[in-house]
Amino acid sequence: MTRFHSFAHARRKSRRRLPRGIFEYIDRGIGEEASLRDLYARLDAITITPKVLGTKPARSTETELFGRTAGAPVAIAPTAMAGLVHPDGEVVLTRAATRHRLPVCLSTQSITSIERLRRMVPDAELWMQLYLWQDRDLSVGLLERAAGAGVEILVMTVDTRYRARKEWNEYNGFGMPFTLSPRNVADLCRHPGWIARVVLPNLLRDGLPAFGNYPEGMRPGLLGPAGDPRVELRHELTWEDVAWVRDRWRGKLVLKGILAPEDAEKARTCGADGIVVSSHGARNFDASPAPCDVLPQILPVSGGMTVMADSGIRRGLDVLRYRLLGAAAVMTGRLPLWALASGGEDGVDAAFEVLRQEYVEALDSAGIDEIEPGSLGIGGA
Repeated sequence: MTRFHSFAHARRKSRRRLPRGIFEYIDRGIGEEASLRDLYARLDAITITPKVLGTKPARSTETELFGRTAGAPVAIAPTAMAGLVHPDGEVVLTRAATRHRLPVCLSTQSITSIERLRRMVPDAELWMQLYLWQDRDLSVGLLERAAGAGVEILVMTVDTRYRARKEWNEYNGFGMPFTLSPRNVADLCRHPGWIARVVLPNLLRDGLPAFGNYPEGMRPGLLGPAGDPRVELRHELTWEDVAWVRDRWRGKLVLKGILAPEDAEKARTCGADGIVVSSHGARNFDASPAPCDVLPQILPVSGGMTVMADSGIRRGLDVLRYRLLGAAAVMTGRLPLWALASGGEDGVDAAFEVLRQEYVEALDSAGIDEIEPGSLGIGGA
């Protein structure tokens, strides 16, 4: 089996294997990247005062999420470009996650469609992420397709009303479609392995990669055409839109991108079953606080909602930090993508096992039998 040593090691390997545009799309933040640096620094600053000799070694990592049992308090976050990191990237990620009994949230902007993913991994615990489109009626079609694929949990992203400008994406010509330039053509030529591994299999099976969940004839693709304006992100997204989705979705509704306590209260009022306290991996707004800093303020107003968190997960210790702050579970995006790019399916399998082992070791080192938020000494700089 391919060894997965750490987030940092897999990231270094991915940097060598991926074209620069794709690597930086995943890796970088926005603006001066102050929020990205702060995200990791604030999480690292959280200390846990261990209790010794009084606990039994940790055994089970099973966690209840929305009435289902997950193998660990971890869900795979929606990421738009897994299918450009590895051939059939979403399928590979989902197969590995399913072996570890972890739920997978498929992105609206995934390369693999929800129907194909269900066919390829029929026993997966699939969630669906929703970017509401300009034409809401077209979004109804996506909701119906998700329900038809057996999805019961809809994760609506509420912190992205437009594509935030990222100058390195412009510099690299990265997007859907790619903008070809002498610079990025030269970069692609330096990565023939990526073309052979990723582009050619997609080309032979389905043609050039495109957003598989978009309506037929409106799918932005690798080399064009540009997306239809009706399926651009809904720029005027409001709480009325959340209520509109709630009225049309019979399953569980989770709002992803909550950082303010008052927004958590509004989410509860709108009928959300859960929220994800998230800064979108510090990718959208360079003055956003670290989720670990605001999570304790959000919990008291969350009512009966399930509160999850994401952004900055690199190790099992980070999972424990978020759990002790009160999160029911975490979502992780960059870590499985680096494992996928550096080691394929075996790399993802190894990464999930390492994450679980590190979580168990952190529980044991902290002297924790059972997670009780606030019961241990937890502090920060």
